[in-house]
Amino acid sequence: MLFAISALASACGTNDGVKQSITMAGSDTTQDVMKALAAQYNADTGYNPDADDNQNVLAISLVTPDPGHTVPSDGVTPCPTRTYRTPTSVAGEVLRPNGSSAGRNALLLSVQAGDGCIDIARSSGPPRAVGTVPGTDLASFEYYAFGLDTLGITTASSHIPADHDITLNEVRGIFNCTITNWSQLGGTAGPIERYSPQTGSGTFQSFVAMLGFDPNTIVSCPINQTQENTGLTVHNNGDEQTAVEPYSVGNWVSMARGTTTDDRFGQAYLDLDDTSEPTLGFEIPVRLVGGKWEPRTPTASDPNGPVAEGNVPLNDPTPAYPAVRYVWNVIDNTTGANSYKAAKRFVGFDNVASPVVKSPLCNGDKASTLIDFGFGPLDATANPTHNIPGTHCRMWTP
Repeated sequence: MLFAISALASACGTNDGVKQSITMAGSDTTQDVMKALAAQYNADTGYNPDADDNQNVLAISLVTPDPGHTVPSDGVTPCPTRTYRTPTSVAGEVLRPNGSSAGRNALLLSVQAGDGCIDIARSSGPPRAVGTVPGTDLASFEYYAFGLDTLGITTASSHIPADHDITLNEVRGIFNCTITNWSQLGGTAGPIERYSPQTGSGTFQSFVAMLGFDPNTIVSCPINQTQENTGLTVHNNGDEQTAVEPYSVGNWVSMARGTTTDDRFGQAYLDLDDTSEPTLGFEIPVRLVGGKWEPRTPTASDPNGPVAEGNVPLNDPTPAYPAVRYVWNVIDNTTGANSYKAAKRFVGFDNVASPVVKSPLCNGDKASTLIDFGFGPLDATANPTHNIPGTHCRMWTP
């Protein structure tokens, strides 16, 4: 269902003088950019005078062994002080929700329990079917898209084609096991091995949509699971010369720039349908200008198109450029002032509050942060379905 502006929408944007813990969890793809945004919000005494404390629980720890992330109770909700760690080490600890599905499931269960433990689910996957069990979305979920990402195909192999190009149909051929050797792509002879992100990730769901099938159902050649957006598993398995994997362009760019820890381990992009351009000394399968996203729609002279909002499947089910997606923050509108109001003030906007409130994330103030982390900011084009004038976010419901 699409979001329609309604006089029944909850008000947002007034401070209540009470400090609250706002806990977010889920997507690996957006965990780093949301960590940076949370830190900025926590330090913004002008917009956040109550000193509401945004706690960004990572999908996976960047340190081994996992030191854990302890979220303090705030006296506003029933949620006690809670430590997230994978694997857990003592009774009472909770596994980190790893991936978009896990984050949204954690939000669903928290809403049903009424405990206020999860306020925001990070997601790189779009709204799911409405339901009341994990794997579905509550009808009361609100999805706030705050930027654009896309997927590309990476490898560290030296067997790649001389032109580094690969078509979408060739990607499908690799993952349906009809292409199993680099020589079939014009490269030097050598086996190709499939790697796929964890199935609960939004990256995996986006990849399935891009392929048109679930690669895990194709059993005629091996497939390996890897944590999304890292070359570490391939490296640890010694599969650099064989492995191919989907990878978030936003994450890859942030690693290439040094914005985030670089764990690509040599993973470099194959140019999808020859649509990439050199920038910042490397090539990636998106169109960038001066290191920034170029928000143009496809044209007759550029039919494949750059990464543009019009190519998101929610807006065009058969886009000219594949695998473009929104990145989201998901909140639940039934949790009231204890969660919804504070979370919306951080990641959303309100169409009917007086005065109208747009979070710094949704009013365009954080565009430079999004670019630093490799994501494409959205423009402020308004429409009666998904946003209001001046809002750089898009709002959808399941």
